[in-house]
Amino acid sequence: MNAKNETVLASTTDTGSTGIYQLKRIWSKAMAGTSASDLYAKEWELDNALMNILGLGLLPTFRFLYEQQPGFEAFEQWVTEQCGGSISAETKERCNALVDKTIVTGATDIADTLTAEDIAFWEEQGYVIIRNAVSKEDCTAARKAIMEWLGMDEADSKTWYRNNPEMQGIMVLLYREAAIDKNRNAVRIRRAFEQLWNKTGLAVTTDKCGFNPPETDEFKYRGIGLHWDVSLATPIPFGTQGILYLTDTAAHQGALTVVPGFHKHIEDWLASLPAGTNPRETDFSVFGPKPIAANAGDFIIWDHKLPHGSSPNRAHSPRIVQYINWFDPLQKTNEQWI
Repeated sequence: MNAKNETVLASTTDTGSTGIYQLKRIWSKAMAGTSASDLYAKEWELDNALMNILGLGLLPTFRFLYEQQPGFEAFEQWVTEQCGGSISAETKERCNALVDKTIVTGATDIADTLTAEDIAFWEEQGYVIIRNAVSKEDCTAARKAIMEWLGMDEADSKTWYRNNPEMQGIMVLLYREAAIDKNRNAVRIRRAFEQLWNKTGLAVTTDKCGFNPPETDEFKYRGIGLHWDVSLATPIPFGTQGILYLTDTAAHQGALTVVPGFHKHIEDWLASLPAGTNPRETDFSVFGPKPIAANAGDFIIWDHKLPHGSSPNRAHSPRIVQYINWFDPLQKTNEQWI
């Protein structure tokens, strides 16, 4: 049957040449179109974890599936290419363990990244800064990759404001590159997440990068301000987010901004809102949002219950970042989006 007319959904354990569970089902859901739309929310945790463990990136994967409408063999070939031409036995084991609802745990014999003081600060404020999480050299390599991807010159401000199809607002649609992958898998960053989650076997997101140039008379900030990236249906499960500064970033240079401590009372606050109130339209200025200044190589983790966002860059140089998050691939999320 032609892939474009495929309507029969593969089972979770149907496999092809890779031997990876759920991969064929992801493909068949895409080929089935709207007839499979009700399955996306139900299987989101599994699909998301699988694509992240394979290092695919959600947007590139769905773009390939919906735009190319490939046969399954062509999809498997594309997946393998994204994995550098081969998929390791360890990666296959981690993928298939998700279907069995088990986690392949990692080594625990590495030094802790976060101190007791860091943990206490995290619990009180809802965020923590890991100083020198990656080297200056690794930051430079990642910045170079991002600027080349965008066709820009970090030293030439005239190149910063071109309309670029590789950007969405301040987000850079670069997911895989050697320097980006190296930072994504930095041991100190992974260990910090393991400490906060109190477990190993986490998966890392294959996420975007960010480029936020200074505002000018002609160019204004293209970010979305303070927001949440999680459903506000309660109870809100534990979760994290993270950002690696690739440039020294002052508070007024488009820095990550959070509302410290909001994670401790968000559910009581939500319950107190008058009926019909949209919490996402809140004026967070009354809650004391804080822009977080840090240096190139510093990594910030925040509780996803915190209102957060980038901010207008009123300095003279761009803020360049990489988004990295390690998460429990088996944790259920709220199907209802509020």
